[in-house]
Amino acid sequence: MQSVVKVAWHSSSDGWKADLLLAEPGGFERWTLSPGRSFNFELSDERRCTGYAPSSGERTPCPEFRKISSGSQCSECRGKDIYSDYVRGDEQTDLDGDFSVYLAQISDNVKVGVTRSENIPKRWIEQGADYAVEILSGLQARVALENESNLSSKGLAERIRKEDKLPSAEDSRPLEKAMGQHDLDGDMVDVNELTVYEEAKGEISRKGLFQGELKSVKGQIIGNGRMALALTSGKVVKNPEQRGLNSF
Repeated sequence: MQSVVKVAWHSSSDGWKADLLLAEPGGFERWTLSPGRSFNFELSDERRCTGYAPSSGERTPCPEFRKISSGSQCSECRGKDIYSDYVRGDEQTDLDGDFSVYLAQISDNVKVGVTRSENIPKRWIEQGADYAVEILSGLQARVALENESNLSSKGLAERIRKEDKLPSAEDSRPLEKAMGQHDLDGDMVDVNELTVYEEAKGEISRKGLFQGELKSVKGQIIGNGRMALALTSGKVVKNPEQRGLNSF
């Protein structure tokens, strides 16, 4: 039994590629999400703690691989995670480094976000963006968050549900419209062209059997050409209990 930590993206000479990081008792496992690789597993509604980040770039497994009712961490691991305050928007949070504010179009939806300037375009790819633009860069964390909040108060979303991330956008008109409405400038990027995967297809599911060759990875969603499975952090991956069409 294992639980989803995240789809982790990395740059390569021929484009951005993804791995699936999984938590298990006592450690972690990584699956390479190569186009054409065959998979046969089931994603369930059961959840297990994914551990915590004691420092930047490190991850420690949950000491008991605890069963949890929601989210991706037990209370003990959440309390040890260096990113917990930032995720909650804690007023005491103060992160060093330069930050950027960006707009991302995912399907026909546009959101505003903040990330470390060095993490663009990785952050766009992690979120499954089709098009994106960096509108401010080199800011302190608090200033970047203030700009994000200001744009959010004017109607731009800060989050987009996984169910709203497909189908992929046909063009960048929603992003262009949002930039015009808010008088924003920047160089627009076609994010899909940065990865090695084909366009994601199918209706998104949050659980069930994933069987066959991997065709697409969009953010935290994988596809086999027939279905798209959202790999929600904390959910348990196990050997199939369902029977796929190949079993008949």
